Amino acid sequence: MIDLHMHILPEMDDGARDMEMALAMARQAVDCGTAVIAATPHKNIPGMIDYKWGDRYRMQMNELRKCIAKEHLPLTLIEGMEIFMTEDVPEKLNDGELICLGNTRTPLIEFAFHTEGNVMARSLERLCREGYVPMLAHPERYMCVMEDPQLVFEWYQMGVIIQMNKGSILGRFGNRVRKTAAQLLRHRLIAVVASDAHGAFVRTPDMTELEYALDGEYGPNCFELLLEINPARILEGKKVIWDDPVPFSSFF
Repeated sequence: MIDLHMHILPEMDDGARDMEMALAMARQAVDCGTAVIAATPHKNIPGMIDYKWGDRYRMQMNELRKCIAKEHLPLTLIEGMEIFMTEDVPEKLNDGELICLGNTRTPLIEFAFHTEGNVMARSLERLCREGYVPMLAHPERYMCVMEDPQLVFEWYQMGVIIQMNKGSILGRFGNRVRKTAAQLLRHRLIAVVASDAHGAFVRTPDMTELEYALDGEYGPNCFELLLEINPARILEGKKVIWDDPVPFSSFF
């Protein structure tokens, strides 16, 4: 498996609190069959001081890679960040202040959960015009999508990659998010599933429950497509595979 959204770098955000926890998360990922992880700490959040953030990021990446190698874990750690969307994100991406996943043209993008759908659409469309292929983090958790999941179909038509969280599928963020996740999966609008793991005890990298949840509910090979094939294609700079998404006529 390839997990393209994980807060595994210690002392960078609200994810792994120290190297010990980061290594515990790495072991959990390996134990469930994950071979590649994108380390994606939060970045560009308004009001957060980013003093020497890049230096700390590189230091923690190098240290975690050394620790993973020392433990002989068959795990590849690639660079990335979960970018909070602001007006200047395209410029920051162009200048290299913000980075895409694994040296691709795909930035992992998040919004405030209360952001209006039309605001999100304009921001995503601008990234697409700039030549990026944005991957939108966990849209099933946004209020506007819970109210109108048709928005996701419109973003898909723009070329946005839609990433869903493991916890949303398994009901870890509440029943309304779970229902929205199920709707988006049934309408075949999800290209990638990731753990969005933040620790070794809660919101972990363990994906063992997902294969039955996906293949059992949404068809054979769903798990492979969303956690292996499409993540690999993103890192190769290829278009993700979509299974003829259908628009919503109504929420239920």
